[in-house]
Amino acid sequence: MTEDIREPIGRVSAPPDQESTTGEFYFWVHRDKTVERTQIVKTQSTIGPRSVTFIAVVQEVYRRSRQKDVSEESDRYDGGRGSHPPFDSEGVTYAKASVLRTDPVAYTPPTEECEVYLASAKEASQGYGVDRVENPLDVGLLKNGGTDYAGKATLDLDYLLGENGGHMNVNGIAGLGAKSSFLLHVLWMLLREAERQKRSSPSDKNRLQIAPIVFNVKNYDLFFIDMLNKKYRDKEAEYLDDWKKLGVEKPSPFREVKFLAPQEKDKTTPANVGRADGAVKPYSWSLSQVIEQGLFKFLFADDAVYEPNFGGLVDELAEFLTNDTPSGPKLKIGDGVPQTFQELLKDFKELSPINSKDYAKATQGKVYRHLKFILRQGGGVLRLNDNLGHPIVLTNGEQAGPTVIDLFGLRMTPGLQRFVVAAVFHQLVRLRSEDPTPGLRFVVMLDELNRFAPRNSSDPITQIIETVASEMRSQGVILLGAQQQASLVAQRVIANCAIKAIGRSDTLELGSEVWKALDRSARSTAAQLQADEKLLVQPNFREPMLAKIPFPPFALKKEHAIGTGEVAETKVAWEESVEAAF
Repeated sequence: MTEDIREPIGRVSAPPDQESTTGEFYFWVHRDKTVERTQIVKTQSTIGPRSVTFIAVVQEVYRRSRQKDVSEESDRYDGGRGSHPPFDSEGVTYAKASVLRTDPVAYTPPTEECEVYLASAKEASQGYGVDRVENPLDVGLLKNGGTDYAGKATLDLDYLLGENGGHMNVNGIAGLGAKSSFLLHVLWMLLREAERQKRSSPSDKNRLQIAPIVFNVKNYDLFFIDMLNKKYRDKEAEYLDDWKKLGVEKPSPFREVKFLAPQEKDKTTPANVGRADGAVKPYSWSLSQVIEQGLFKFLFADDAVYEPNFGGLVDELAEFLTNDTPSGPKLKIGDGVPQTFQELLKDFKELSPINSKDYAKATQGKVYRHLKFILRQGGGVLRLNDNLGHPIVLTNGEQAGPTVIDLFGLRMTPGLQRFVVAAVFHQLVRLRSEDPTPGLRFVVMLDELNRFAPRNSSDPITQIIETVASEMRSQGVILLGAQQQASLVAQRVIANCAIKAIGRSDTLELGSEVWKALDRSARSTAAQLQADEKLLVQPNFREPMLAKIPFPPFALKKEHAIGTGEVAETKVAWEESVEAAF
């Protein structure tokens, strides 16, 4: 056994009811030392013929006096009458630690009286298996107690981007959960890693390429991520220190961001998102474009579409409108086929699927009412009288910055929000299935997942998101999802996320079935997290990793944005950041 020159903080103990196991052990703490929950510790034991190193994370810290009960504690001070006992109680502090790793691999507990040390940054990294990761992504600082750190918090890209698993999900309450800011941070780090690989191996066709897509669901907050955050600027010296520890010398806002917002009704302009620099473009669909993109069934965002009669009529109506050509589906022309949504509503009762008498009038009426509601509420996104709109068309190639698609402007029509999400996912599935690009990952960020893929739902939109979560990670479509309550999201979506990040979460939610894999200590920690902290759960972590996330340099709302997001300034800052790191 190699002698450790560090001062020990305690020794392993294994009294009755606190025995060491292959998964955890207890240790008492020297009186002049401090041990905190979440600290990483190390101990070595000689077991049989070999020496085994144990690296563990402290789950809980206890303090026990030498008195048998509270009555004896009180009696020492004569019930609080001012007397002071002649001798100190001399209690003991002890801790429970959960084993992260043994080296060499050993399915046996450490032996009692072995010295326990605080782990170094290298040992902490080894505890979480980072030394075995081929494609690491540093996302934060590994917390080591209340104020200290043990190096970097690192994720495995093979679990995030589809090699061994895929997708990331973030849970947390509004505000303190800081879900959107964390996902944007991960996206920023992914773009930076893609830039690094591009610079080091520009001719490598299999190098990482990122095409980020960000849905804006709350206010118009994400329409300013290409601008500097005023709060970051005001405390740059403080925040920059965290970034430098992460290896980033000059963090910057996002660059080359594309902004899309719903087209206004009876106009050609996008909804007013609070920017006046012309950076925002409109999106919308005409009837012909809905048919061409295969989106007609997504207009009926309801489980009712899977009722045999209702769903059958929707399918027949779509077939009636569609002409399958060698170049893809097109809207039929002639033979009384409506060419706009307005004509579809007007002529609905005269269309052949309706006149066939194969469906009851109640079913026909239900389909008509669904269609009429979504079109009337669709504002300018579904163009009633136009033959052409401005549909969202995604580029099948890497991007220097994300495409931000607004949903907040459609907040009064949740069904239309879900239609837009489905339209994007449907296009991605087709792109990756028909024309895959090696190394390219479409990374889609979507908050409020419970709206778009609710638990126990089987409508077409929920199904397309479930398909992405369960089948498309190997095809390069990655979902960065978030919600306040994972228990309200479709089970297949949550279950297929290889990496889970937990922000400050409600104790009731943490007690639900979806979080049963978290032990009591992890749930307790998750209920007390600060806004800049995340518990990271990855398949090869034996225990969650507690990370501090650096404060973002990009604005997360209009009130925090500085300047007008000039492309040149942002690009220079990004280039300086890349050059400084690589």
